[in-house]
Amino acid sequence: MAALNGAGSLDEPISAAQPARAGLVLISLIAVAAVANLNLSVANVALPSIGRTFDSSQTTLDLIAVGYSLGLAASVLYLGALGDRYGRKLMLILGMALSVPACLLAAYAPSDIVLFAARVLGGISAGMAYPTTLALIAALWSGPGAHELDCALVGYRRGIAALGPLVAGALLEKFWWGSVFLITLPLAGIALLLALIFVPSHVNETTDPVDNLGGVLSVVLVGTLILAINFAPVPNKGTLALGLAAIAVAAAIALVIRQRRARNPLYDLHVAGRRVFWVAACAGIIVFGSLMGSAFVSHQYLQNVNGYSTLEAGAAFLPAVIFMILVAPARQSSSRPGEPGSHS
Repeated sequence: MAALNGAGSLDEPISAAQPARAGLVLISLIAVAAVANLNLSVANVALPSIGRTFDSSQTTLDLIAVGYSLGLAASVLYLGALGDRYGRKLMLILGMALSVPACLLAAYAPSDIVLFAARVLGGISAGMAYPTTLALIAALWSGPGAHELDCALVGYRRGIAALGPLVAGALLEKFWWGSVFLITLPLAGIALLLALIFVPSHVNETTDPVDNLGGVLSVVLVGTLILAINFAPVPNKGTLALGLAAIAVAAAIALVIRQRRARNPLYDLHVAGRRVFWVAACAGIIVFGSLMGSAFVSHQYLQNVNGYSTLEAGAAFLPAVIFMILVAPARQSSSRPGEPGSHS
């Protein structure tokens, strides 16, 4: 079966170097990415309802909103390395399996603190599954085909993430706030089944040992940095924010030293020394950070101030969804490997 071509369709192959049943493999990877990215954004539209149910403070709502991203960002580097060593398919399947109890715990959380913990757990499940999809594309497709699929998947996953609030808003018209966390359960089951059947095992995996100490330091660095940023503007939380920031700085220094000395470093610091890396990284942070930040603020503003229904608030982001999906194929043809826009 064919894979995505340069126009983003499934009608003809893009490269002769591709796996058997390439189309089904690709559909499996897209389904996995959809689970990870839908869960990323569904909480925003439900925040006003969650706040009323638990009488949550704005700080707690911030933590619930950022919890999934916290788990994903803190774990993705380490879990990606573990997948490269012990099996990408295994990590993908474990991530999809873990997303099921994480969604159920979030949906039926008895308190906002438990809900935050469930969101972090869901983010960790995404940290297992999502980087594996990109690694498998690079391993299974060679030549320009891998680059085009990489670009397409990044564009489509952002569109899927932005689509989450619309679906969540429709559910909230009829059901309780926890229903938004059940959206991906059927999709997770389908993605898990597809991955078990169609995704190849042990593709170009390394036999080098994983830098576990570097992995732990990366988790501490990213986790404490995100929490420090979250608590920085909160009244009477300055000491906590400074303490978390100090831990993040110490972890960053230790991580750099470790990566310079480790026989098999978790991350090649020479890549971070390239200017093109920082151009692409900063652009991605600005664009995607602005998108998620505007979604977080806008859903609460539209509902609490302007009186929008949950469905109307979710539909307000439809233009962003449409344009991200339309632009994804154009992004494939305009960027090439090694150029600033070639990776996200």
